[in-house]
Amino acid sequence: MNLSKAPEHGMMYALYTGEVIYRPYDRNQLPSEEEIQDGLLELHLFDECREYRFIRAAAENIELCVDDETISYHDMDEKNIYADTYIEGQIITLKKGQEMPDKDKDYVEIVNYISYDDNDLMTINNYRLKEVR
Repeated sequence: MNLSKAPEHGMMYALYTGEVIYRPYDRNQLPSEEEIQDGLLELHLFDECREYRFIRAAAENIELCVDDETISYHDMDEKNIYADTYIEGQIITLKKGQEMPDKDKDYVEIVNYISYDDNDLMTINNYRLKEVR
């Protein structure tokens, strides 16, 4: 895990074995990497332009940074002839036990990086979470 790759500040979405954390963060005020990794399943640190993602997996951990400028469509083969992005509508985030959003509700958007082959079959090559202000 290399938290220096994360955006300077933004939103933290962390899935642990016993809890889910969704809150604003400042990279300089994050706990140590060892503290963050204790019981961690997935970590998403993101702002409006970029996401740092760390996923604990059985075989090996997955760590990557995704943004519009550096996204690579290397997962596509030569049959995929067209690449695009699609932004999923705003998803409202609620706190535990909350049924209705606050006046100052938080939103998250999902940016999907997609490609189409010559038969117009779509493939989602990657995605990122996007902070909505």
